[in-house]
Amino acid sequence: MCEPLTYELKDAIEWAMQWPTLGDAEDAGYTMSVGYTKGMGTHHVMLNGFSMEDPGFDAQDPRFPGTRVDDLFEHDKPEFLMYGGEERDSELVGFAWFVYAPADSPPEGFTGDNDWWHRHDSLCFRTSEFLVMGENLDEETCDDRGGVNVNLGEYWMVHAWIVRPWLAYDDVFTNHHPCLHEEGPEQDPDAECWGESTEHVGHDI
Repeated sequence: MCEPLTYELKDAIEWAMQWPTLGDAEDAGYTMSVGYTKGMGTHHVMLNGFSMEDPGFDAQDPRFPGTRVDDLFEHDKPEFLMYGGEERDSELVGFAWFVYAPADSPPEGFTGDNDWWHRHDSLCFRTSEFLVMGENLDEETCDDRGGVNVNLGEYWMVHAWIVRPWLAYDDVFTNHHPCLHEEGPEQDPDAECWGESTEHVGHDI
């Protein structure tokens, strides 16, 4: 199982490294959907002209035509690129796949059983920017933030931390990276966080 998975992840690295910095990604058309968050960095997605403000968009049964957010898992093309900050020179630290599938049946995903998929059932989006303003918020709170709650109960996500030096040696599919601090990414290569164990713990956006 290890050898096929290694090649699958190598394919993803080669594809994503077309955009090694946030500036490269945004110049190519990527949009920041999740701002820098402790343990995760940003989430940038290619919308290709899609807008949640389209009259046909249904927040309770969302589809994202024109994007690669659909029911197709492509091991070499993650839907989200993740950067270690919101500045143009912020480096690529990881990426994530986001796939439509039944709520009780995650995508088959990568070779083997080590990719741990999770869901964010409800995210509050500022629809004009496709920007997440919070998770599992009540309607009033989401509205106060200028957002709309979008039901994502049938969308599954998995992260991969395989871009050096952000490679998570004990579990590349962990949900969070301990060196992405609240104040920004760790700069000291000898910091303790690089050796910290990571687990499949839940996380909030």
